[in-house]
Amino acid sequence: MAEPGTPSPKEAGNQLKAGAMGVRSIVFMVVATAAPLTAMASAFPLAVALGNGIGAPGTYVAVALVLALFAVGYAAMSRHLTNAGAFFAYVTVGLGRRMGMAAGMVAVLAYNLLVLYVVGLVGYFANEIFATELGVDIPWQVFSFSLLALALIVGILGVEVNARVLGVLLILETGLLLLVDIATLAVKGPAAYPISSLNPAEIFSGAVGIGFMFVFISFIGFEATAIFGEEARDPRRTVPRATKVAIGFVGIVYLLTSWSLIAASGGADAQAAAAADPGNFMFNAAGSVLGGWSVHVMSWLLLTSLIAVLFALHGMATRYLMAFGREGALPRPLGRTHPRFQTPHIAACVQAAVVALAVIGYSLAGADPYLDLGNQTAGVGALGVISLMGVTSIAVIGFFLRRPDRHWWTHIVAPALAAAGLFFGCYLIIANYPLLTGSESAIVNGMPWLLVIVAVIGLIVGSVRPLRTNLDIFGTGEVTEDDHNAAAPAPSSAPVSSDS
Repeated sequence: MAEPGTPSPKEAGNQLKAGAMGVRSIVFMVVATAAPLTAMASAFPLAVALGNGIGAPGTYVAVALVLALFAVGYAAMSRHLTNAGAFFAYVTVGLGRRMGMAAGMVAVLAYNLLVLYVVGLVGYFANEIFATELGVDIPWQVFSFSLLALALIVGILGVEVNARVLGVLLILETGLLLLVDIATLAVKGPAAYPISSLNPAEIFSGAVGIGFMFVFISFIGFEATAIFGEEARDPRRTVPRATKVAIGFVGIVYLLTSWSLIAASGGADAQAAAAADPGNFMFNAAGSVLGGWSVHVMSWLLLTSLIAVLFALHGMATRYLMAFGREGALPRPLGRTHPRFQTPHIAACVQAAVVALAVIGYSLAGADPYLDLGNQTAGVGALGVISLMGVTSIAVIGFFLRRPDRHWWTHIVAPALAAAGLFFGCYLIIANYPLLTGSESAIVNGMPWLLVIVAVIGLIVGSVRPLRTNLDIFGTGEVTEDDHNAAAPAPSSAPVSSDS
């Protein structure tokens, strides 16, 4: 239990605004992070050009199935536990406080690196789009800092505002992608869609590891449904439903659009087209079926898509900082919430300030926001999140093995299969990491070791200090403690802690 004298969450002023988000709002937040338009413009062309060619659309189906298996256990866990530090809390109750602290530390690093990546990316593309479309050359740093400040303001105002903004941006970008799909079917006809794209022989052809790597990265974001559990209406129902809707929606959009882009690019000739000009692969395909106007519109929507990613990731990274502030593993003021908006305003300001300082450092060094800043942060962040999903799947098994209400498929088999698929995805990223970064630098390509270092630090911290945060576990059962000091179910929603 919490240490004597530790203020209750309510007294400490560290509670997020309960009931602020429904299923639709959470789906908007997490699908905006997956950013369908950004994924189709950046990761998909590389999966086609360097990976398994026209088998890439089928790869989206395969990865979506792995993530659907993950969602089975993840959603089941969310019915029993709500905490803004989702991976931290889930792994703690499933595998113990040491592993939970390690997972939480990795999550803090991974999501903050992803914010840094997107801040550089949005500055780069904003500079390019303004120069191309308006003939105005504005330094990328101006866009990066301005949009980071805007993300901070929106984040402090609350998830309701954030969800509304992201909802509008998501509808616009998804609407354009669906328009491309419809136009491709109308102009090219059904025969243009190669059936072999869904054939396992084609999916596992070519450099299959590279193809799967870029597709896995495209899905990053949907796993964050549980992060907003404390702010959800009826989280035991809202979070599981939002998780399933998000993975289903993203998977369908990716399949339809990737297959349409293949069809619009000549089917069997698509791999050569992507290899010749990966940066414009999506734009060329859209222009061929919709006309030149679509390229201009798509350019601006790509920018708004990146802004949506920034807003969503900033909110996710902020909530992990807040969770660890409440826990005391990071300075406790990070765990406080705004007296009016009930948002983690201190964590948000600190998160934005750290990212801003990192951008200043890269800028002073003359680094490119895309090739340097982006390449050195995206891979580590994505690898961290995917590995955390794999560990969380194992934690789901650990949690339910101690419960009498476990189900062989939902709580054991599905999470085990998900863990196998997710760790395979981690292997593919590590094996192809130099290609992902585009760098020959041993330092850059050795950055995944940061995840290991941070995890070890988390294990040490978890070994020398008790868990201070009460983890509310819903359901019935006895409060037990296994030899890993992991928390088990508590009676009738009572707070439970895995203290030693």
